[in-house]
Amino acid sequence: MSIDMRFRNEADISQISPSVFFREHLPSLIDAGNACIQPWLESNSPDDFTLECGDNCWQLSVRGGGLSVAEGIAASGLHVRLQEEEFSGLINDEYTPMTFFTTGDLDLVRGNLPAYLDWWLILRAVIDRRPLHVPGTMTFLAKDGSPLDMRHAFTLDDSIEDMRHFLETAGFLHIQGVFSEDEMAALSRDMDAQQIAYTEGDGKSWWASTADGVRRVVRMQSFDEVSDATARLLQDPRFTGLGDISGLGHVHNSLENNQVEALIKPLNVVQGISDLPWHKDCAQGRHSFECCSLTVGISVTGADADSGQIRVIAGSHRALIWPSMIADPQEFGLPVVDLPTKTGDITIHLSCTLHMAQAPTSGERRVMYAGFRFPTVDTSSSSAARARRNRAREAAQHLSDKRR
Repeated sequence: MSIDMRFRNEADISQISPSVFFREHLPSLIDAGNACIQPWLESNSPDDFTLECGDNCWQLSVRGGGLSVAEGIAASGLHVRLQEEEFSGLINDEYTPMTFFTTGDLDLVRGNLPAYLDWWLILRAVIDRRPLHVPGTMTFLAKDGSPLDMRHAFTLDDSIEDMRHFLETAGFLHIQGVFSEDEMAALSRDMDAQQIAYTEGDGKSWWASTADGVRRVVRMQSFDEVSDATARLLQDPRFTGLGDISGLGHVHNSLENNQVEALIKPLNVVQGISDLPWHKDCAQGRHSFECCSLTVGISVTGADADSGQIRVIAGSHRALIWPSMIADPQEFGLPVVDLPTKTGDITIHLSCTLHMAQAPTSGERRVMYAGFRFPTVDTSSSSAARARRNRAREAAQHLSDKRR
C-alpha cells in the first residue's frame, strides 16, 4: 500500500454551482459510489440533511438503504447554511466542517457538528470514491504475514524496508535513540532562553494559563530562527534522512515558512490548548491534495502516560472517518496505541493518522515537531481558501475554550 493519497491538484479546483452540483453531478456520483457507502449505511442511519446556499435549499436523505437528493428543506434533521465560496471549498476538499467550526463560521440552522461530520463523510465517499470505514474490516499484517506488533520500536540501524512497511500499515513509527541526551539538553536550554523571543498575540506562538494563574508559552514556531542548536539539528543526516523512510522522496519543508515548532507541555493547564485532543493534521482540509506528509516528533524529554505521551489510532490514515472531535477512540475498531518515549527518541505519524497528546500529570514534557512533505506537492490555493485555513490554524489554540 502507498501513503501517497493525492489525487487532486490546483487545476482541479473550480467554482461549483450548488444547483448544478445537486441536479447534474451528485445523482450520478451516488450511483457510481454507492458501494463506498452501502456497508456503512447498514449500521448507521443519519437523519436528513438540508444544505442551504443562497436562495436554494437541497436535502439529502437515506431511504431504503440508499441515498437520495431532492430540492427543498427537510422537515427535520441537520440544516446547514453555507456561502457559495464555502460550498465550493467543501466539495473541492479545501475545507471540512472542522474548518468552519474552528474559525467560528459554522452556520447551523438545526442539528449539530457530529451530524454534519457524518454527512461530510458520506459526501466525501461518493465524490472521492473512498469507502466509509466499517469497524472490524481492517487488517494489520507484518511483511511475513504475521500480526503486526503495534508496540515495536525501531532504531536507525534497522531495515528501512521494514520501517516503511510498518509506517504504511500502521500510520506511525517509533525510532529509539536517534539523538543523545546532551543534544536534547542543548535544545531544552534554548527553549528556556528563547521564550523571550515570543509574545502573546505575535502570530507565531501559542499560550496557556496554568492553575497558579501564570501565562505560559506552550508552542514556539520557527524555533530554528532563534536556536542555533535547533538549526544544526535540522541539517543533521539523522534528521534529514527520515524522509527516505517513505520511499516517496519526502523532504523537510513547510508550507508556512515554519520549519520546526518547540512545544512545552506544562502541568495543570486550565485555559488554552497545550495538549491537543484527537485529530488528523488534515482535519482542516486538502487531504486529497497533500496527504500523507510525515510529522516528526523529537523527544527533547522522554514521555509516558504521566508526562504527556502521544497516542495514535493505528490504521486511521487508511480510514475515512471523522478527522477530529473523537469522544471514544475505540469506536472505530482500530488499535489505540500509546507511544512512550525516552529522551532523544523520534516518533513519526502521518498527516492523516489520528493522534493526541495526553495532559501531563507528574512532569513537564518538551518536544519539537517538524514536517516532511512530498517535493512536488501543489501548495498554491485560492486566496480565500488559504486565508480561511490560516485563520483556522491560528484559532485552533482556542478550541479548548470553545469546548468548555
